[in-house]
Amino acid sequence: MDSSNAATTPDEAEKQQVDDELKAIDERKLKGLIPTMLEPLVQKHRSPEAMFTAFMKSVADAQAKISDFRDLMTDETSTEAFARAAKSREERPDGIAPWRYDNYPEWFNADKHWTK
Repeated sequence: MDSSNAATTPDEAEKQQVDDELKAIDERKLKGLIPTMLEPLVQKHRSPEAMFTAFMKSVADAQAKISDFRDLMTDETSTEAFARAAKSREERPDGIAPWRYDNYPEWFNADKHWTK
């Protein structure tokens, strides 16, 4: 079996695509949005009007990011991925079984396919 990380079946390819999209969502978390939005308020400006203009621009940028994030979260593909994750949690309420090296004696051999 090929030792590359490429998906081997259409189902695996679909799962990989969903995984990539969820990673993109994760990368776009809005954790730093408020500090970035408030940054113009702590910088020195020529005038109060310049500070207000910079702040309003940062607020508009933040609103655009929130809108993009909302669109991404409500996208059909994301909704399907979340539904699939919820179904998986229902089927396995204890979560994913931990990986143990002693369950896979050939894990270190790249020439063999060792997953179960």
